[in-house]
Amino acid sequence: MQAEGGYTLMINIKYSVTFRLLSKAHPDGSHTVRMTVCWKGQRVSQCLPVSAFEDQWDDFSMRARPTKTHREINNINEVVFSFRDKVTDIFQTASLNNHVPSKEELTNALATKIEKPEEEIVEDTETAEVEAEKEKTEENAEVHPIAKTITEFILNQSEERGWAPITAKKFYNIQQDILNAGLKNVEDLNGEGVKKLMKYLNTRNLENAVLMKKASVLRWFLGWCRRVGYLDNDEYKLHQPHLKCPQKEVIYLTWDELLQLYYFDYGSHIALDQARDVFCFCCFTGLRYSDAKRLKWSDVHADHIRIVTQKTSDALTIELNKYSRSIIDKYRTNGVFSPDQLVLPAISIQKNNEHIKDCAMLAQIDETLRLVSYKGHQRIEKSVLKWEVITTHCARRTFVVNALRLGIPAEVIMKWTGHSDFKAMKPYVAIVDELKRENMALFDKA
Repeated sequence: MQAEGGYTLMINIKYSVTFRLLSKAHPDGSHTVRMTVCWKGQRVSQCLPVSAFEDQWDDFSMRARPTKTHREINNINEVVFSFRDKVTDIFQTASLNNHVPSKEELTNALATKIEKPEEEIVEDTETAEVEAEKEKTEENAEVHPIAKTITEFILNQSEERGWAPITAKKFYNIQQDILNAGLKNVEDLNGEGVKKLMKYLNTRNLENAVLMKKASVLRWFLGWCRRVGYLDNDEYKLHQPHLKCPQKEVIYLTWDELLQLYYFDYGSHIALDQARDVFCFCCFTGLRYSDAKRLKWSDVHADHIRIVTQKTSDALTIELNKYSRSIIDKYRTNGVFSPDQLVLPAISIQKNNEHIKDCAMLAQIDETLRLVSYKGHQRIEKSVLKWEVITTHCARRTFVVNALRLGIPAEVIMKWTGHSDFKAMKPYVAIVDELKRENMALFDKA
């Protein structure tokens, strides 16, 4: 292929090489290693002249590792690496020659005398049709159903990253979307498959922000599939929707609104009174609701609380102020309590969200907000009262905004909230800067 200027362009052939153990075991319990090469819609599988035991084979790195019972791995990895290098050489040569090899060409190039294990030798009485059926069954084992694979992904990642249940829910939701789009296996999620999925999502009349989140969750899942060898291409990376998404409105309570809620008397409505207390405690400490719900008396000290967060496993020390301390003191039972007893009467986050809206409505937190969103190119504006959109997470935002407004450095606030970088603080800083400009303008009216 000649390019302008006379130099030669080399074609880029995308391919993948995976090594897996066959499901059928040898008499000694080991399994033959099989290599699978995929490129341009073509696929070639070949058994290697080496076997490994299940406990010594690492599917992620696709190589053997020593164990207490099976220490010898050098020969296994040497064979695997030699075949991997051979495949690399074949495709590099093909790229230089601007030629995409066929299945037959790759098979011939990989041809080598492979001594099959005794139990894999086909007896004379076994017909070619039976052998073909065996190969077909083995090939089908490489297909990865969406539901099964997402469950495996969730189990793997939730254990590795310590996920909360709500994180796993995102992937179960995208699983249902994939199945509704008519895609059954991970292998279907190539470039065309991802487009088909997004086309289905567009029929659901979702807001652009929701579509962008779903696309991000999908790439997260497919990236893992690629790393573990369940997906043999990177086509999914090419589909990254760029939709109009205005910066999300940061819903929070001003200092006056917070005190208005804090001091409001709910009379005999105990459920509302308790929901308000938990919400305000988060407003005065910066805790997530999930962490406030798990707070035990053993976490409470004379002038601070110390807790390991559920979401990020950060060990946080948060000093108490007169407001957070008063809420804690309210729930001391005659000064007698067990260290493992929960401090606050926190209920489910869903029910608490319902109660806190009622709390804010009765306390007349009724500032009018204008929310802007997009569906495709359609701009959608709606006006709501603040109490209608108050949720438990607004408490954490309230803490950050009011702490910045009081002049507390962002670096100190991050120590309390567990934010890992300043990027997450930027939206709150912008709010406080706007408030400062509005307050300075009061001098002009004096």
